[in-house]
Amino acid sequence: MLKKTLLLFLAAAAAFAVEFVTLGDGRTVMLKDDGTYEEVTLIIKDGKTIALKNDGTWLRVDEDVPVVESVGTKRAQKSFNSSKLAKILPGRWESRDGATVYEFGTDGTVRIKRDNRWKRLSYRIDDVDDQKRNIVVNIGENSRIGFLSIGGEQRVLHIEDDGKTMHDESYRLKHLRDLVLIKQ
Repeated sequence: MLKKTLLLFLAAAAAFAVEFVTLGDGRTVMLKDDGTYEEVTLIIKDGKTIALKNDGTWLRVDEDVPVVESVGTKRAQKSFNSSKLAKILPGRWESRDGATVYEFGTDGTVRIKRDNRWKRLSYRIDDVDDQKRNIVVNIGENSRIGFLSIGGEQRVLHIEDDGKTMHDESYRLKHLRDLVLIKQ
């Protein structure tokens, strides 16, 4: 009975394992098993590393926290930039009523107008499907560790054959209505 209890306890502890990673910009995040993350502050107390969470709780860190640089795939990004759709994307895209505006720059920044408020964020092309004429754009990404994106929002943008009309498919799924943007 004691062996079963000990084995069950060890299995449960492994199921709720947490990993810590220090990003290239100096921030430390706690990666959880459910795919979420939380930014933490590492301190050393009595020779032991402790991770302080934003809610005031803390966890003891058993291992050294690795420093991970943002991993980019230059080859894949370069192939996206050579795509015809990726070349169409930079510029000003505006809805017919003028309430929504996307201004994609060639420098990787985008200005977004919604509800008469402007935001300037970074963007990155994550995928291009030339057959379906879709571009997957990650807007507002903070960091990337391999395939794991920290922060940001992925938008699926469909560009019509004319190259002047774009539909925000992500907006359509979320709000159940079409957002049509015209290139200015």
